[in-house]
Amino acid sequence: MKDEHPELTPLEDNQPHQLNHKEWPVAYGLDPNEPALLLIERNEMSPDMGGWRRYQTMFVVRNNEVSKFMADMGPREGYIAGAFNCIGGNPELQRTRWDTWHTVAELREQADVMRESLTRRQISQEAPDLIGGYHRQLEEEDLAQQHVSQIGPYIKVERS
Repeated sequence: MKDEHPELTPLEDNQPHQLNHKEWPVAYGLDPNEPALLLIERNEMSPDMGGWRRYQTMFVVRNNEVSKFMADMGPREGYIAGAFNCIGGNPELQRTRWDTWHTVAELREQADVMRESLTRRQISQEAPDLIGGYHRQLEEEDLAQQHVSQIGPYIKVERS
């Protein structure tokens, strides 16, 4: 099974596991067309405790059971987007059949879109509105010069 994302480094040994969580059988490679239940992207401490890394975890259905594939995406500083999940199926139906709606390739495409969207949103929140701030400052100076009081739900400025 060949992985189509060369920027991801599959973790074959020493996968990080959260304390008191189930350890899943390890998937050592992914086929883009195999059914996928869940994709998770988040920052975790590397298994060697060498620092925080960004990991992509994919839960796939193989031989009627769930297997876990993990890939190292690099240092967490390389990603602005926070953690997120892309759901590809309904694991609640596992007793009768695995109900998957998406493949590995489809979930990875969703993850790329989600990461880009979250990055754009974060950047737009961080960028100050310099023009709007300048106009607000001019308005405040004008109101202060005219001794106009302002009263609102979060602010009360009384000028005399």
